[in-house]
Amino acid sequence: MTALRSAAVVAAAVLMAAPAAGSAVAAPAGSPDTKKVTYQGRVFQVPTAWPVVDLAADPQACVRFDQHAVYLGHPGEQQVCPPRLTGRSEALLVEPAAGAAPDREGSNPVAQTIRAEDGVVAVTGTYDTDQPLVRRIITSAGLTPAPEHRPEPAPAAAPTAPAGKSATPKSAAAPSSRAMAAPMAAAAQVPASATNYTGKGFDACTAPSSAAMNAWMTSSPYRAVGIYIGGVRRGCAQPNLTSSWVQQQQSAGWSFMPLYVGVQAPKIAYPATEGANAADDAVAQAQALGFGPGTILYYDMEGYTTPQYSATVLAFLTAWTNELHAWGYNSGVYSSSSSGMKDLAANAGNSAYTMPDAVFSANWNGKEDTADPSIPAGYWSNHQRAHQYASPANPESWGGYSIAIDQDYVDIQLTSAPPSLSSALFLGVRQSSGAWPGFSPLTGGAGVFRGSEAAIAGLPGGSSQELGIGLDGRLYHGVRAANGSWSGFAALPDDGTPATQARRAAIAGLPDGSSQVLTVGSDGNVYHRIRLSDGNWSGFAPLPGVGTPTMAAGDVAIAGLPDGSAQVLAIGNDGNVYHQTRFSNGSWSGFAPLPGVNSSRMAAGRVAITGLSDGSSQVLAIGNDGNVYHQTRFADGNWSGFAALPGVGTPTMAARTVGIAGLPDGSSQVAVVGGDGNVYHETRFGNGSWSGFAAVQGPYGASTFPAQRAAIAGLPDGSSQLVVTRS
Repeated sequence: MTALRSAAVVAAAVLMAAPAAGSAVAAPAGSPDTKKVTYQGRVFQVPTAWPVVDLAADPQACVRFDQHAVYLGHPGEQQVCPPRLTGRSEALLVEPAAGAAPDREGSNPVAQTIRAEDGVVAVTGTYDTDQPLVRRIITSAGLTPAPEHRPEPAPAAAPTAPAGKSATPKSAAAPSSRAMAAPMAAAAQVPASATNYTGKGFDACTAPSSAAMNAWMTSSPYRAVGIYIGGVRRGCAQPNLTSSWVQQQQSAGWSFMPLYVGVQAPKIAYPATEGANAADDAVAQAQALGFGPGTILYYDMEGYTTPQYSATVLAFLTAWTNELHAWGYNSGVYSSSSSGMKDLAANAGNSAYTMPDAVFSANWNGKEDTADPSIPAGYWSNHQRAHQYASPANPESWGGYSIAIDQDYVDIQLTSAPPSLSSALFLGVRQSSGAWPGFSPLTGGAGVFRGSEAAIAGLPGGSSQELGIGLDGRLYHGVRAANGSWSGFAALPDDGTPATQARRAAIAGLPDGSSQVLTVGSDGNVYHRIRLSDGNWSGFAPLPGVGTPTMAAGDVAIAGLPDGSAQVLAIGNDGNVYHQTRFSNGSWSGFAPLPGVNSSRMAAGRVAITGLSDGSSQVLAIGNDGNVYHQTRFADGNWSGFAALPGVGTPTMAARTVGIAGLPDGSSQVAVVGGDGNVYHETRFGNGSWSGFAAVQGPYGASTFPAQRAAIAGLPDGSSQLVVTRS
């Protein structure tokens, strides 16, 4: 790896496979652009121009995924690979299924890999821009690609902590995950201190064999090794890199620099999303190798043009760091002194970005130290630096083993756990199928957004709008586009009213693409505001109360209806629930109290409301007994009356907060923070029946998600989005 590499990399020699036992290359058949490659009885149609490398004939050949080729056989333990090799192209490794590296992940879209196995051969295909080509090659031999999913980090056990470091993994507090399948199996963990070291180290494109590592431990001056654990730009195959290899090297005295080489600056389209996705994948790969919470994972961000990509890279690395912290890992960044290190140092005091816990600078000045001209001496000064100081032209030999390496000097001694994400806002999507891919933190102006309250609304185009009340008491707004990209939270401008310093907030989407916002301002009164479909805002205006010029309230809720009207709830300062309608012409009906259960008023602590396509509304309230109650407001304006909802094995559901969202099929999705402080979900079907409450699974595979608040919104495609304020 290096951020200083030339665009031209010396290519490893390739050997055209001659017809031999187990493998053969036949003449093209049926197409002038393809040829047949036969291996173990399987016939692949591959592009004519692709070289074919027989690994049995040349076991030292480097299996490279940065250039077009077909590799036949098991990769050798001692491949001869260039050290500075990153990239991804369409390529294929076909090996006997017996003895192939176990498939930990299936087909991984984050790493742009496709796996297939039929008991005879195991195939790993990689791609850059032409995934269909690789799939066609695999299926041409009668193999079926494994299902595509992003690997999910497994439930984390407590790491073995270095002195002075907390050994409590963040999994217990339920951080984020965006993965889409069953968790990858976590291997036995090496100590968190395994990524700490002071002294000389090296990194190589492919993890050396255990024999080579043993020889270098005996003869070389190096005691730390950089290993590529994953990423879409990982250029070399890693036949040696297994959890047992990691355990063996750690026991022998080696320390590690786990590197993840993912998408690079020019190709980053959605920094926040892609940075978090990369971190999720890196954690999954790290756990499978035995690197648990408390260890450092480095993102390899190769050299890029500044300032053209500076803001994009900083936003990406912020998401990377935030997501690693959510999983309980420390964040590292490798980049060139002249680009990544320069940008990080220049923004170390900028609250818009979250800085990594450690930096790994590429600056080939030949000096075995961690000084860097782009990084002031006081930055990352507490044993938080590594320096790639040289990249020899020729392989280095120790104990009879030659390896092409980059030379590093390491001074990494992290003794503190990653920052807590208490009060952070997380967003999760419930797909229309009912699956929950997981949660990821929402970013604001200063990394992950932290707040006391959150609200969310779905819009007709498939986007959602989020409100958050920051720890500073200000009201913030953000937009999640239909494609999943996130605007980030931004504070609403102070318009001189108490509304922008809010105690409670609610938001509803309307059919015309506008949204309506309610807040309980710092003065305790209810305010209303409109965000127009073009993104402009009206000013806040106070709502009148019952015979009073303002409506004092403890909580508010709002829902949009198909006719353009909105239904509003407020808990007055007398503790009772009040309702009114905002008609589509902008006029108001005025607040009126709602009857309770066997009483003229409904006393409550929290309320929620959603509109349905038939013009009715669904209402939830937490009564003064602490339990959840539901009722329907029919399209004609009549009410069903409140009734208690059953809990999990109990006749009532105790809760702290409530949220409800209507879906196009007439069902409603309910999310509450239960009396035990965990998030629960249930569905009210279109026929009025209920699924029953069930705990929402937290990240790390945790069975619960501790939270302060949960809000939910429905989307036109039948999915729903849940915003959780973490405990």
